[in-house]
Amino acid sequence: MRFSRAFCSGLLLVGLLGCGVTAPAPVGESVRVTFLDVGQGDAVLIQSPEGQDALVDAGWSSPLTSLRALDVDELELLVATHPHADHIGGIADVINAIPVRFYMDNGQTHTTATYQNLASTLEQQTDITYLIAEPRSISLGSVGIEVLPLLPVASTDFNNRSIGLVVRYGEFAAFLSGDSEVEELSFWTQQDVVPDVTVLKAPHHGSDDGFTSEFLEDSEPEVIAISVGSNTYGHPHAEAMQAYTYTAETVLRTDLDGQITIVGYKDGRYEIVLGQEVLTMGQGSLRGFEVEAPCVVQIQVVTGCNLLNRKTRTEWISSLDLLDLSLIHI
Repeated sequence: MRFSRAFCSGLLLVGLLGCGVTAPAPVGESVRVTFLDVGQGDAVLIQSPEGQDALVDAGWSSPLTSLRALDVDELELLVATHPHADHIGGIADVINAIPVRFYMDNGQTHTTATYQNLASTLEQQTDITYLIAEPRSISLGSVGIEVLPLLPVASTDFNNRSIGLVVRYGEFAAFLSGDSEVEELSFWTQQDVVPDVTVLKAPHHGSDDGFTSEFLEDSEPEVIAISVGSNTYGHPHAEAMQAYTYTAETVLRTDLDGQITIVGYKDGRYEIVLGQEVLTMGQGSLRGFEVEAPCVVQIQVVTGCNLLNRKTRTEWISSLDLLDLSLIHI
């Protein structure tokens, strides 16, 4: 079943009535990938089943309130994908408040006061071990974090030197890409280092130069999360949104949905959590269903919804291939 987030005041409600359908509940340990709502910026928290935490970027300003609400009291790894203020602005506050074991950046410096403040803060933290961003695998408990190669030529283009990370937990995978644009995304595609993933953080906040068709085809995400806030750049761009909704089953935005958490399980299944609400379960959640009797699918579309998905309403209904379509009531 394909599910799309409805960006609206209404809801799309789907019920399976009169069915002998058993949906296996997620069991066992999981990784949590949380896209913090930091406005027009990035901050992504990775939490392993063993309770080890990593933070990738920290938005314009301090994300400490959100981190504490998620019970973060130590960071195994802190990554600055590139030295723009909307990604590193909150890192100094994090370092001053929470113990950090390892820190990684792309080696680029910047002349901004935000970067200089961060550099000064890092110099005072002698307990933090610096890691250079180069192809390597990092273990966060049972979660693997792969560091992708940077563009080989040093550049003043900070976006296209963003650190790319692939987070893996069994069959579940998430791609975090900073503000990568066409040049870096094409480089990764050419290097054949873009895997199929469950979740993609939209590069560069959904800008019109933050995707290529080849990159989206290679990564083939089921969920795309856009970290974005009020801005004058036009993020997310309409062309990017069209590409995302054509590619992924679910597209979410922090400016509309708030904090987004993807709970990933080793068998590839996942849950989308918005606040305390479990929005949906995907990837294999229906493959484990056992249909013992004919079903009636009741679909209620509450007016005011704008489903962001490449399928029309009729096509979406017909994609319920597990069920007897003649029994659908709308």
